[in-house]
Amino acid sequence: MTYPPGMPDQPYGYGPDAATVAFNTERRKSRRRMTLVLSAIVAVLVVVVGLGAVKLYQDKTGNILIPALSLRAADDPGPDPFTDSVVLSNRVAPANIAPRGTDDHGVRAVSGTAPGLYGTMGGASCDTAALGNSLANDPAAGAAWASVFGIRRSDVPWYLNTLTPVVLTADTWVTNHAYRSGVAQPFQSVLQRGTAVYVDGAGVPRAVCTCGNPLLPPAAAPVGGYRVVGHPWPTYRTTNIERVSYTVNNTTVNNTRVVNTPAPLTELTVLDLLRGVNVVTAIGNTLNDLGPAPAGMNLPDPMASNGPPSFTGQAAADNGLRDGSTEPAEAVVQQAEDNGGTPAVVSPGTDGSTQADAPGGSSTTPEGADSSTAASTPTPTDFGTSTGDAIGSLTFRSGDQSVTCTLPSTFAAAEVGSDCTDGSARSFVAAGLLSDAVTTAVHASPDRVWTLDTTSGQTLTVTSATWQTLVPESTETSEPATETTTPTTTTTEEPTITEESTSEETVATTETTEPESGVAPAE
Repeated sequence: MTYPPGMPDQPYGYGPDAATVAFNTERRKSRRRMTLVLSAIVAVLVVVVGLGAVKLYQDKTGNILIPALSLRAADDPGPDPFTDSVVLSNRVAPANIAPRGTDDHGVRAVSGTAPGLYGTMGGASCDTAALGNSLANDPAAGAAWASVFGIRRSDVPWYLNTLTPVVLTADTWVTNHAYRSGVAQPFQSVLQRGTAVYVDGAGVPRAVCTCGNPLLPPAAAPVGGYRVVGHPWPTYRTTNIERVSYTVNNTTVNNTRVVNTPAPLTELTVLDLLRGVNVVTAIGNTLNDLGPAPAGMNLPDPMASNGPPSFTGQAAADNGLRDGSTEPAEAVVQQAEDNGGTPAVVSPGTDGSTQADAPGGSSTTPEGADSSTAASTPTPTDFGTSTGDAIGSLTFRSGDQSVTCTLPSTFAAAEVGSDCTDGSARSFVAAGLLSDAVTTAVHASPDRVWTLDTTSGQTLTVTSATWQTLVPESTETSEPATETTTPTTTTTEEPTITEESTSEETVATTETTEPESGVAPAE
């Protein structure tokens, strides 16, 4: 059988002519070139996509969004709280705590067990039973709350019983959580000093009393890589933010790394903010009548669970972290380097961000601060030339009005009232008006501005103040009681202890709230 010339399957040495061979060779070379070009394009796309995953996410308009660091005022529950407020006192800490700790990621790292790190107002700051009942009465919220700590909803009361309520004495960076769509959505947040929180046996904040939000340690990322959203309070300074440090003791035994985990504390030394002295408070055991613990309960060890968090997917991007890692995203590190480690302060929504981008934006502006200039550098407080051991009067601005409040010449109680020119009644913690406390607060401010909190939670930026020398409280002698005499009996009235005869160091008792049914507080 014979074959026509040029057939591809010709046997016996027949083959294509020279032109066909040249054409096929060129076609193969073109295919190789195309393959190389496509491979290069794919490689570039992979790099771009990879950088986009490590970098920051974009909003619907295509604008790059820097992860948010949300400011949360002491009395602000935020837009998506887990529960109603369980705070028992609305008095906030005076601004007389000097900066402390060592530099870490652009803020100050402090030990959660350091004496005086947290404060107390002389009694319980939060109603633990009410928080437990709220989470028990809302199963979805309770389950979302429990998921943050890796426990079951049925274990929540027992976990709450390992915590103790305290007051923050400095602005503190935490990983907060909002309750949205039935889940706990994490976001980075700075809680204002004076915020009532729960801490565990490692001194790590675990819940906020104003909203019930669960807390984790802050992300291990430079603060300068975030955008600060919300309205800064007058004392807000990035350099004064504290983050509870997480340290692990590592030793090497026979070339084997051993992690030493100490036992959790049973007591904390906290600062009595009314008297200015350190006191010891027990950790946990604020509830009773819990009954037998649920089978299989395994509560987290506070000393082993106080490290930085990690998240996956969008949650990692929202918190400035690499996907599934505790390491910061490269773009967050780069952003911090570009702006010198100081985060930009923006108001929620001004850069096209959505509520999800700024979950904790506060909508309130402290009294004495203009919302349009809250982040600007204020003028140092003018104390004039007067001398004394306590403040006699103070002046601040409320909107367009200058208000002066005059203090009494005798501080007879832990709280003192004042007469203000705008007709409003304002009272203050007496200890925060003494010269030592005022001087400490002013020196702690880089701008030498004195800010003062009222007992109702308002923050005043004082523009000027005068000193006075306190007059010792006079001891009044009451007229002797008239004896009623009968031929057989003489009756004398029992002596009554009045407020004047009470020692000045006596701290007013904290009003106790009767617990609701469910989880009862310990007596």
